[in-house]
Amino acid sequence: MKALIPLIADAAFAALCSFLLFFTLVRYYYGTGAGLAAGICAGLAAGTGAFCYIKAKQKKSCDLAACEAEAQKLAMHLALLQPEESLELFTRGIDGAATRDGYAESEDGIYFTCFTPEAADMNDIMPAARKITQKKKYFACCHATPACTEFAENADIKILAIGEIYNMLKEKGALPQNYLYGGKKKTKFFSRIKARFNRRICLPAFWSGSALLFFSYFTYYPVYNIVAGSLLLLLCGVAAVFGKRSA
Repeated sequence: MKALIPLIADAAFAALCSFLLFFTLVRYYYGTGAGLAAGICAGLAAGTGAFCYIKAKQKKSCDLAACEAEAQKLAMHLALLQPEESLELFTRGIDGAATRDGYAESEDGIYFTCFTPEAADMNDIMPAARKITQKKKYFACCHATPACTEFAENADIKILAIGEIYNMLKEKGALPQNYLYGGKKKTKFFSRIKARFNRRICLPAFWSGSALLFFSYFTYYPVYNIVAGSLLLLLCGVAAVFGKRSA
């Protein structure tokens, strides 16, 4: 629902712009009736096209965000596992690979892993750098520091970050059924309200409420001013009594 409101608003704005443009141009040459028909057709076409285009972009962004969130869960899951367990899970995403003493090996390459919450540094990649082999060397980690990345390039070691690892395991259907880390917990609605409910809102609420009550004496429709002003003054009083003080 949160994404639907701006989607409809943007589509309606595109439709309105197209309507005004075509209505003005066609009306100038062919009259009001033709201009109105052209404007409506153009507005509907532009609004529908904008709606579909923006919705597709939103879906793509949501899919990317969901994949990124899942990848971060996988990163913490791998970090929480024992090194041999994380290596075994990682190996499931590589065709024909088998675990060895601290690394994995396939026909095409040798894979070293270091899954930690913090970015891997140069010390973590040293086992891969010291390994003498004719095969391509890979270093799998959740994240890597710039120094580690630069060293890996110079040492001809390919870094596999968590996004690529997630795609590898997903393609093989080898992702964990349940993650050891479920991600950041969502803040409840009332908790968000409570966090913002402090005494700093007293003065803005007081002056706004007082102004609305004052202007209710001069308007032909005072009910809105009286109700809104009263609610703001009530909010001011509640915040003054129960609101927490600013640090």
